[in-house]
Amino acid sequence: MLSSVVFCSVLCITATVIKAANILVFMPLPIKSHVRGFQPLFEELSNRGHNVTVVSSFPLDRVIANYTDIGPFIDKTRERNVMDLVRMNFVTSVQLKWRIGIQLSEMVMSHRNMKQFVQSNSNSFDLVMVETFGQEYAVVMGHKFKAPVINLAPAMIWTSISKWLHVPSTFSYIPDACTQSTSDMGFIERLKNTITGFMQSYVENYLYLPKTKEVMNTYLKYKGWESRPPLEHMLNNVSLTLVNSHNAIGIPRPYLPGIIEVGGMHIKDPKPLPKNLQTFLDAADQGVIFFSFGTLVNLNDLPKEKLNIFINVLGRLKQKVIIKWTPEDSNVKLSQNIMTGSWFPQRDILAHPNVILFITHGGLHSLEETVCNAKPIVGVPFFAEQNFNMKIVEEKGYGKLVNFFEITEESFGNAVDEVLSDVTFKKKAMIQSLVYKDQSMKPLDRAVYWVEYVIRYGGAGHLKSDSIGLNDFQYFLFDISLILLLSFGLIAWLCNFVIAKVMSKHLKTN
Repeated sequence: MLSSVVFCSVLCITATVIKAANILVFMPLPIKSHVRGFQPLFEELSNRGHNVTVVSSFPLDRVIANYTDIGPFIDKTRERNVMDLVRMNFVTSVQLKWRIGIQLSEMVMSHRNMKQFVQSNSNSFDLVMVETFGQEYAVVMGHKFKAPVINLAPAMIWTSISKWLHVPSTFSYIPDACTQSTSDMGFIERLKNTITGFMQSYVENYLYLPKTKEVMNTYLKYKGWESRPPLEHMLNNVSLTLVNSHNAIGIPRPYLPGIIEVGGMHIKDPKPLPKNLQTFLDAADQGVIFFSFGTLVNLNDLPKEKLNIFINVLGRLKQKVIIKWTPEDSNVKLSQNIMTGSWFPQRDILAHPNVILFITHGGLHSLEETVCNAKPIVGVPFFAEQNFNMKIVEEKGYGKLVNFFEITEESFGNAVDEVLSDVTFKKKAMIQSLVYKDQSMKPLDRAVYWVEYVIRYGGAGHLKSDSIGLNDFQYFLFDISLILLLSFGLIAWLCNFVIAKVMSKHLKTN
């Protein structure tokens, strides 16, 4: 009996101790928010003794032990006016994702730094982590280094990803962010969701995936590349997927054991604010409104009449206002209650008790931070999943959405006044904050645990569903349904034939 207890204890200790592993993070696309969402995970793994090599377009500006940057893969900062993206609909959004994925992939994979890394044979890795967005070819790194692969999904996984993992992505109640609908969909929303889902499930296999394979076969040539399996096979055999989402910010949906939600890893305890900010916030007897549209939306790119709406409404408020913005026009006149700047510590500002409202574009990281700090919001979404995110916020009751195309001083002002004056928004924000924080493990600890889990077992194929071996005909039981219909049809025909014969014989007898 004693020996059994000792054996079990040793086994448990062995299972929790893991030797330092060589980990490759392959996220070369120049999309900063995607990399930064998982950056705390890379740093924490290096802090725990693992050797982490990060291939990205955004190397750190500081030195960390056991952490190596390879990149960047952009020769200069490429800025795009966000107004080019705001008029996407549910169909063109899918096409835009395909186009951006191919264009950016060709740009980074053709870079000299990337060619040097791919062709080098001097590296060895025990685990590879790749991003899912527009980088399906990245899974090849697992073959090159003969290592298990972990997916890093920058948001709730969409149909394009779900199909490779064989995760239910049922169009009737699991919305795609491109449709700008929540899970409570009417007929039109379900029709849009079905069209979007069909495009990602089937159409992209013919319009997008071949171009991805072309990028892969052009730029990812290394020793033994000729023997690698089809891209589809490698995508089906990823060990684990870490998703930057949480049901308190998004929606609940079914996942398999190998898909782990880790949304909010970047949220840390608030730090002391710079003295000027601290003074500004502390002196705000009527409260402070924080206004930020993230890293991609530059207020200087907005049409002047839209920009004036924000300036005029906020300038009339009795609250103090902090705007993440540096005016390019020197003639812009701002009210005394407004402070502007090119960058602010958003997480630390939102933690201040005098901040009573957050005006945001509805980006995922911004929502995670505002929910964590229980702040109500007014959202003005522009593109991608932002509209989807803000509709969920409205559905859960802790904020208001303002349509950018229809925005007026009256509509924006009314939304701000309503959220500030109605305590229900603050109460709902506090409830969402409690729901988000009530987790058995912190998101970062959970992510580290599962990464080391895959390392311990040299992969995690046992977490995948056996449905991966089924085609759509088998998965949806079309073949069984067809046989049953034919059988019922045959039985019905035979019954009809027998009855007809009997009736015919009966008539002849009479």
